[in-house]
Amino acid sequence: MHTMKVSLLLVASTIVSTGAFAPSAHSQQRVAQTELSMTSGGRREFAKSAAASVFGVVATTAAFPENAFAKDYEPKFDDLKQIYGLGVSLDRLNEKVSDPDKWGAALEGLRAFNRDPNFYGGYARNYISKSVKNNADGDERVGYIRQASNVIGSCQELLEGRQGLDGADAAAEASKRVKRAQGLIAKFLGASGVEDERVAAFVSAH
Repeated sequence: MHTMKVSLLLVASTIVSTGAFAPSAHSQQRVAQTELSMTSGGRREFAKSAAASVFGVVATTAAFPENAFAKDYEPKFDDLKQIYGLGVSLDRLNEKVSDPDKWGAALEGLRAFNRDPNFYGGYARNYISKSVKNNADGDERVGYIRQASNVIGSCQELLEGRQGLDGADAAAEASKRVKRAQGLIAKFLGASGVEDERVAAFVSAH
């Protein structure tokens, strides 16, 4: 978990510096100041929120779900907010991959995402571990997020011309993959147990 969070700090830092899917200039300044001044506890809070900036979602202080089983756990939106945020942010990625003129910005974000491709899978596993005592890692809902992460990450090679497509054909294929990733995230959210109108709207749309 510590290695994942350190890696995530590097990913978030790259995103902020490139500007691709990045927060505002004010947020960039705040992140830079935070990295320099935070305590060990602050680093943990920063790691929780940094994930949301990968594809341009406004960073939050939502709790990173611990992987501790709780018999009476009630599913909460805040415990999967980062995954919901990823799904919503893919609308912006889709706009970029669909337009070859915007591939430069898309690739900067995708390369940064691929520096820690397992983050969201681990986040999903920790969330599921709160309600599943054994083998949360093998839960099909965790598999949805791992698949989504793989699909998103695969767009990098596609746009770089390493999968035999280019131009409009590559753009169409990339858009299809981003939408597939959103569909997988919707499956996770729909089976998460969280009853929230934001989750319901996303699931209905995808």
